[in-house]
Amino acid sequence: MRGTRSIQFIILWRLIPGLIFFVVTTGIASYILSADQLKANAYANIYDTVSQTKNYMDDRLNVLLSAVVAMSNNSFNNNSDLVQSLHRSDSPTFVPGPYDYIAWSQALNQFYSYDMVDSVVLWYNNGAISVARTDHLFSIRNFPAGPYMSRPAGSSATVFWRNLHERDLPYSGDASTQVASLYEWIGSNGLNPDGVYIVNIKPDFFKKILDSPRISENGYLMLVSPDGIMRFKPFSGKYELDDEQLQKQLLGTPDDHGRLDVRSKRGAKMDVIYDTVSTNRWKLAAVFPEEEVLSKVNNIKYLSLMITLGAVVFAILFAALLARYISKPIQHLTRQVNRIEEGHLIVTVKKWPQYEMTVLNNGLKDMVERIRALLRQVQEEQEMKRQMEISLLQAQIQPHFLYNTLFSIKQLCDMGEAKEAGSMITALSTFFRISISKGQEVISIAQELEQVQTYLFIQKMRYGDVFHYEIDVDPSLLNYPIVKLTLQPIVENAIYHGIKKSEAQGRIHITGYDAGEDIYLYVEDNGVGMHADKLDEIKASLCDMGQARVGFGIGNVHKRLQMHYGDDCGLSYESESGQGTVVVVKIRKALKQAAV
Repeated sequence: MRGTRSIQFIILWRLIPGLIFFVVTTGIASYILSADQLKANAYANIYDTVSQTKNYMDDRLNVLLSAVVAMSNNSFNNNSDLVQSLHRSDSPTFVPGPYDYIAWSQALNQFYSYDMVDSVVLWYNNGAISVARTDHLFSIRNFPAGPYMSRPAGSSATVFWRNLHERDLPYSGDASTQVASLYEWIGSNGLNPDGVYIVNIKPDFFKKILDSPRISENGYLMLVSPDGIMRFKPFSGKYELDDEQLQKQLLGTPDDHGRLDVRSKRGAKMDVIYDTVSTNRWKLAAVFPEEEVLSKVNNIKYLSLMITLGAVVFAILFAALLARYISKPIQHLTRQVNRIEEGHLIVTVKKWPQYEMTVLNNGLKDMVERIRALLRQVQEEQEMKRQMEISLLQAQIQPHFLYNTLFSIKQLCDMGEAKEAGSMITALSTFFRISISKGQEVISIAQELEQVQTYLFIQKMRYGDVFHYEIDVDPSLLNYPIVKLTLQPIVENAIYHGIKKSEAQGRIHITGYDAGEDIYLYVEDNGVGMHADKLDEIKASLCDMGQARVGFGIGNVHKRLQMHYGDDCGLSYESESGQGTVVVVKIRKALKQAAV
């Protein structure tokens, strides 16, 4: 009728817009919340990294500083051997003796044992005493003590820190050319100390600390002091900063910790999260491009978009299925009524879960009563035809196996693996050649094993190292006859119902033994096995094929074996859950002359 619409259209027109609005709104809200949380977590993690790194560095440097201060308090008292040696050096005719070297060595050895210490220097009285300790104690000449003998204006400290600088001492080929320094004045008088005690720190100590945390791909940790910047990790030139400007900002901020937003020389937006090392008041800063930290947020955006689009598609499909579920019974009954009106009495009356459809079905029940017997007869004939078709397909090869094999060959061709694709095509042709066998129902055990080996080769090409197999059949049995396609369905079940469901690597072992007039073939796998109830059900089905509890392929094999060899032959199963399955094939040698 003009102006009317179907029930399915009305349901879709009402339901889909509401579902789309709900899904899109939920997706946008979820993205905003998750993006904010992810961004907050990213910055919180970097704050924690900087704080933990600062605490660790504080602990290590404070140990060294405490040791220096303690040594000064203990060694530079008026009664110590070191102080007496320093006093003797005031004489113009001073020549160090053995006791002097012992005193110097003791003073320097206290710190050389620290793993972070590169070397220790004692310089006093304009170089009258100038010794160093690396691998051994040695005197140094013309030591450049100038940088260590001045302090910043307004400072009253006698202990100082110096950032990475060129090494003042001779070094071997494997030593670093740079060191950081902790040094203390000796005998200071205002701004004019008499000497200095220097502990040089290996750069590797700082490198391990600064390089261990991963900030981002181009993010890094750095130490900033008034006399320089220390960093080790390389980064892209796109993110290079103005070090002098950054140094001023970090050292000029009144806060011990915080965050700065800066720009690289090429305009990239950079974040700087910093904290203060309390031991020497240096700034420890994490520098990273904002875009790298927010890359996960962008990933969430794209993921949320994909999920939202997927949810919209699902909502549309769900609405379509729901509309079809509701309208299909009505449409079906409408078509049946129209067919009856047209004089077609062969109709199908279905039972639907809806109560309303039950009422409508009762209205058609009387009209189809006269033709039920005919329909039953047709259904029986169709069922017989279906069983024959299934048997024919089973005797040849399952279509999904052929499709999957051809698809695997196509993939190998697409990847340029022509040799592997050729091997797979050869195996497939061999498989079909043996399956056809010129129409013969019985072939030799050798041919049957060749077909099984070809099948396993194809499956192993498809699944890789999911399983391996062994065929160990007595060679004296190879010429005896066997019903074609006996072992292949069993091996297929072992793969699909045993090995593929197991997490361990699969193993299929095929063996065969001569037992007088009988031959026993064993197909053993290490798959998931079967529970006792399932095993009992299969055994009962093999004893009484009328129960039809086993799969059609296995039932077909068992029945054909009994037809050719007798009721005491066929298949038997042994299995335990989690321990694998053994299928025993029992046949006779009676058809030896019929073997091909």
